[in-house]
Parts: sequence; structure tokens; C-alpha cells
Amino acid sequence: MGQPLPEGQYPMTFTTAGITLSVETKATTDNNWQGVQTVAVLVDGKMKPYTVNPSGDYATATLTSDDPFYWQNTAPIQVSAWWPYTEGSTDMPPVVVQADQSSEDNFHKSDYISAENQQVELGGTKALQFSHRTAKVVVNPLEAGEGMTDAELQGATIALIGVSIGSADDATVTPYQNSIALLPPQTILANEPFIKVTLGGTTYSYKPDEAINLQAGYQYVFTITVNKTGLSGNNAAFKDWGKGKEITGEAELVIDYDLANDGSYIVYTAAGLLAWAAEAQKDLSLGCTLADDIDMSGQAWTPIGDGSTNMSPAYTGTFDGAGHTIRNLSITSQAYSVGLFGGIRGGTVKNLTLENPQISGNNYAGGIVGVLQINSTMENCHVSGGSITGGRYTGAIAGSATGTVRACSSSSVKVSGIDNAGYGLGYVGGIVGYKGGRTTNLYSCYAAEPLLTGASGFNIGAIAGGNDLNTSITACYWSGDAAAGVGENYGTFSGNKVDGTVTWQSACDAMNAALPADFGWQWTTDAPATPPVLVKKE
Repeated sequence: MGQPLPEGQYPMTFTTAGITLSVETKATTDNNWQGVQTVAVLVDGKMKPYTVNPSGDYATATLTSDDPFYWQNTAPIQVSAWWPYTEGSTDMPPVVVQADQSSEDNFHKSDYISAENQQVELGGTKALQFSHRTAKVVVNPLEAGEGMTDAELQGATIALIGVSIGSADDATVTPYQNSIALLPPQTILANEPFIKVTLGGTTYSYKPDEAINLQAGYQYVFTITVNKTGLSGNNAAFKDWGKGKEITGEAELVIDYDLANDGSYIVYTAAGLLAWAAEAQKDLSLGCTLADDIDMSGQAWTPIGDGSTNMSPAYTGTFDGAGHTIRNLSITSQAYSVGLFGGIRGGTVKNLTLENPQISGNNYAGGIVGVLQINSTMENCHVSGGSITGGRYTGAIAGSATGTVRACSSSSVKVSGIDNAGYGLGYVGGIVGYKGGRTTNLYSCYAAEPLLTGASGFNIGAIAGGNDLNTSITACYWSGDAAAGVGENYGTFSGNKVDGTVTWQSACDAMNAALPADFGWQWTTDAPATPPVLVKKE
């Protein structure tokens, strides 16, 4: 075992059986140990790694260690064990699966197994029984229904929408082999979209008639029939890989959007986003969650909410991009504040990317919002390419921001400030035109290669054109021609230009350190010279 045995003590070696691994790349649903090399074993509050020694058919295994636990007496002991193993940690890791499980590696990373609080005796087999900590969802090959042929089903894609992956926000999960996904235990609500099928330009969604309790160690199998008018669910079963019961359900055709139980919109297409916008202009608290990327080419857009005064009718709801992208948003408006949103007060916009927006306004202009007012939050929002043109207050993300801006970025956005009214003073920034307010901050943001221009007398900064008194801009970075992070600074600023001495890797580390410990996202970069992207914490 690598060291002499203490007198009167015997090393603990465990045999294992009954494991039900579900990751196809390392184990089949026949339940074997192929691909699992190390598990954590916990005894009396102390954890040690044990090596997995599988049998020839991988059906069972023996766990051994060069530094094993020892029997101190003949009394039974309580043992817990789990995989994946994290070096040095005595805590079983929380179940956080990958949103994109289409690759073998990400699917592999989404599996969690454990044997918890099991009694082991000195004599006998000393076996540990492992089980899954995830639920497995399987969508069988789609069946052609009324008005549909098998050939027409070719190329259909499947996703699980609005599900928990164990981190901060609900997500869209892309399954392995377009059919298999692992999820943390959770309840899928009745009459909420769950399985999305995209076929050509048409979207269908399956909504269970009754709530489904996804339990750890259980497999849920759905056979979906695609009709020209919608989906029908048949033989949707959940079982413990060999036992269980069946449920049935119906699904419906979704062309543009769906409604959640709280009345908020779940949007699939440009037409669906416009439908939400029409209602949001009447009810500025109306929530929206994107269920897919959306191309707004050729569509007219009126900014949601007004940011002209602190009493103006601004947006107060929650807009969740859910990691999706709105492309080719085009706005030309003489309104006081323009952007996807004109004004936001007490609302939240998050998890959204704008790609190639073309926005032109008269005064306050930003890609996401013209004016982000007090008690509002914008996080994990990004603008890539395109152009933003405004008057006195113009930024790639926001024209001005009194609310909180965190973990946002712009990349190669042309931002131009024009002195339409002849004030001789204005602010142009790669994130915000002007950061106002005395208690709220802008932090953990970056602008990569912004293209910034302003009229005579305008203040220009890679992050912000101006920063108000007693306001902090913290851990913000930029690259490109801009000489300063802030044009006119009355507050505090920390950050640097990425220029070879300061790398995107060091910027990434500093931006992560500035984020709250409970923030569910973190910056990551593939190389010191590559701008980071925001990813879910595992």
C-alpha cells in the first residue's frame, strides 16, 4: 500500500457496486465504472482521494489508496463518497451542470454521483452503493405526425428551456446528441414551456399538463410527435433506469412567443419581441425572457420607457436575455433617450448581448438603454460591433447611468457624440457616456477597441466620458486608442489600459475580484491577449 501498516490497524479498502452512471462517453446506461478514476471518501470529517480499480467488465470496482483510512477498532463506521473529486475539499460539490451539453466533455462534467452516510463494517464486503445526484432527461427521436414527414424532421434541434442548471439563473440547455441532458433535481411547472423543438423557421414547445418533479437518479423519457399544428407528447415516462411510471402530455405550436404563469413573455422570434414591446409600452413592469437569439433586421423598434426625468414613465420590470443575442437592432429617434430601452428606473436588464446595433438619437443614447436611473441594475450585458450616435450623453451600453452597472462589456463599437444643441459640453464612453449618482457604482466592465468620437468640448473616456462626485468606477479595463478610462473624473476610478504590460488575463483576475462573492458569473479568457467572456460559475 506504499507504507507499513500500523500495529493493530488495518487499511480501509472498499468494494463498490450498484452505480448508475449516465455519461455515455465514460459509461453506458448499463451502469458501469468506465472513465471514473478517483472518488473522494469522507470518514469522521476527513476526506481522502481513493483510486477506482474497475473489474474487467467495469460492472464493479474496488477503491484503494496509497494513504488510506485505517480501522482503529472493530466498530462499524459511517462513510460518504462522491465524484467528481475536488482536491482539498471536504464538502460534496453542489450540482451545477453545463448549459451547453452538446460536447462530450461538457456532458461528462454534468454528471454527479455519491454514496452518502453509509455504514461499513470491518468484516464482509465493505461495499458502497453509489447513485446519481442528477436527473436524466431523454427525448426520443422525433416522430412525424399529422401533416409532417420523416424527411421534414431532419435537422430539427431540441433544447430544454427555462430550467435550473444549479447556478444563479434559469437557462436553456442544449442536450448531448440532440437528445440527452442531465439536470439538478427540480420541479418543471405545469403549463410552462419545457422542451423546445426548432424546425426550420418554426418553433414548437412542449408544456406538461401537470408539474413534473425531476428526482435525482431518475430518468425521464419523452416521445414527441411533431404535427404541422404543434407537438403531442406520448409515453413521457420517468423511471429509475429500469423502474418507474408513465405520464402523458400535449404540446403546442409556438410561432413567436409564449406566456409564463406570471404573465411575462417568453420570446422566440423578432415578431415575439415586438409583441412584448407593444404590451410593455402599456405596462412598463412587464417581464421578458429570451428563449433564442433574435435577428431584428428590417424591424422598426421604439425604445421601451422614457428617461427624460426622474418622474417619467421608465421601465420597471426585468428583461432577461438568458444568454441570447439580439442582432441588427436599428433605431433612429428624436426622443430624449434612446436604446433598446429609453429609460429604466427600478428595473433590471441582464444576460443580454446586442450584436451590430445601429442606434441614432438626439440626446441620451446607449445600446441597451438611454438612461439607467436610480435603483436599477444592468449586469452581464454586452454590445458587439455596430454604432451608437447620440447628443450630450452617449455610451456603447448606456447614455448615462445612475443605477448599478456590473460585468458588462463592449467590443469594437463606434460611439459618437454630436453637439446637436450647441452646448459645447458632452460625454462619450465605451461603456457609459456619464456615470452619475452618489451611492451606486460601475465595476468589473471592459471596452475592447472602442471607436470613440465627440464634438468640440466633449469629454471622452474608454469606460466613461464622465464620472460624478463620490461615484466609483472600479476594476474596469480597455484596449485601443483611448488614452484615459474616464474623460472627466470627479469620483474614483481604478483600472488600466491593456497594452502589453497589463494583459487581459490580469484584467480578468481583477474584474473577478471586484464581483460580489455570490455573483453567479465570472470572467474567463483563453489567452492573455484575448478579451474575456462571462461564464456561469461551476
